[in-house]
Amino acid sequence: MKSALFAFALVLAAPAFAAAPAATETAPSITDPTVFADALDACTVATHAAPHPFVRGFVIEHAIAGELDGACAYSQTMPGGMRMECKLSQAGRSGMAGEYREQAAGRMSGSSRTQPAWARECEIVTKDGNRSPMGGG
Repeated sequence: MKSALFAFALVLAAPAFAAAPAATETAPSITDPTVFADALDACTVATHAAPHPFVRGFVIEHAIAGELDGACAYSQTMPGGMRMECKLSQAGRSGMAGEYREQAAGRMSGSSRTQPAWARECEIVTKDGNRSPMGGG
């Protein structure tokens, strides 16, 4: 079961992963969310843009920057100039990719009480650069 917090965070953050190799303009832009999920699962450099499911008019920019120090560097834009930055393990990538596939199939549901395991591998970065763990860590 997906959490509303996951949906909020997943669909809200920026393609700027500070210490990671940048997903540049040459990174393939993938339009199919299930193909992007496959790229995330494999940690293949790519970008994906999708409308936010709850914030009308906001487009989320997702970016996979590739491997960095044994983890997959992933980020997404969020409203308010924020972003979510993740250093995903293989399990984290698989979990997040699975949720992309579920969302693409129209099966997004859940509550704000539960967070997916991959959330422990992510931080929320505010507009002014302050960081806080997403997974309650």
